[in-house]
Amino acid sequence: MSTLVQTIKTIGRTFDNYTSRAGGIKMRLYQLEPAKAILNSIIKKLGHTIVLIISRQAGKDELLANLLSYLLTLFAHREVGIVVVNPTYKPQTINAIMRLESKLKANLLTKAIWKKRSDYMRMIGQAVVSFLSGDASANVVGAVASLLLAINEAQDISPAKYDKDFAPMVASTNATRLIVGTTWTSRTLLAREEDAAREAEKKDGIKRVFVYDSNAVRKIVPAYGDFVDSEIAKLGREHPLIKTQYFCERIDSQAGMFNAGRRALMQGDQPGHETAQEGFVYAFIVDVAGQDEASMNLDEVGARNPGRDDGARPHDPPPGAAREGRDAADRAARCLGGRRPG
Repeated sequence: MSTLVQTIKTIGRTFDNYTSRAGGIKMRLYQLEPAKAILNSIIKKLGHTIVLIISRQAGKDELLANLLSYLLTLFAHREVGIVVVNPTYKPQTINAIMRLESKLKANLLTKAIWKKRSDYMRMIGQAVVSFLSGDASANVVGAVASLLLAINEAQDISPAKYDKDFAPMVASTNATRLIVGTTWTSRTLLAREEDAAREAEKKDGIKRVFVYDSNAVRKIVPAYGDFVDSEIAKLGREHPLIKTQYFCERIDSQAGMFNAGRRALMQGDQPGHETAQEGFVYAFIVDVAGQDEASMNLDEVGARNPGRDDGARPHDPPPGAAREGRDAADRAARCLGGRRPG
């Protein structure tokens, strides 16, 4: 065996070697650990569902692109299919295709052998990866994921769409599934698959769920930690985006219209009564303009409504608003027996 052939085989033997020696990219520990589990499930035909949750902008898409490049190279001699799903075609699916192409062009082992089969397919030898949109209206029936089904940004893809159109793509081989994304609420596809994977872990002890928040990332990339600290200083640690995108925490308790902070603002400052008093009419009036998404950090914005969907600006009431408010209060007082509500 020639030295060149032996070198190529050595480079392709592991994912770490492939990315560093052929691709010029040193993958991080929190990228290599889930990659090992994914490849183990594929090579041993275990049919596992691997769930990967990484803090935003910490290298999730880079991992996926390099993993696809490696699988195309490793299985180029076999007729296999990989399907990658993103929530939208423009820009997410297009961006995913461009990321893979950049890896294929830069890698010493693939730059001369990869091909474009169609707008949404890339291949090496007989191995093909297809990029599909997870949009509810997208027509995706017919694709086969005989090697791997990867669902990217799974928190933004409908569970019903996944169950009906994408999950059956692995049926012929019980192929490995990779569910990737950023935490949101327990009602997302990502959360559902994470919970199911954790239950499977309890049964056989094989790790399927990999979660890396900003604390894990900053140990390897200190600059990333500095950025997260600056975001926390601006928005607060309890802001939904901070909790989900950087600390991988679900926000079910904050996703409703009335979170704990907003409920606290509903407490009036008038003298309270444990029970209603005879002869008085009590009214609870709610502005139903919509959820106050932008004022979750109540320490900073108080009772202002910058995210209210009625379009009103929080600091500039329309002309005459104060007078109209007083008139409305007077009318309410007359309805309540002459007593102006507190």
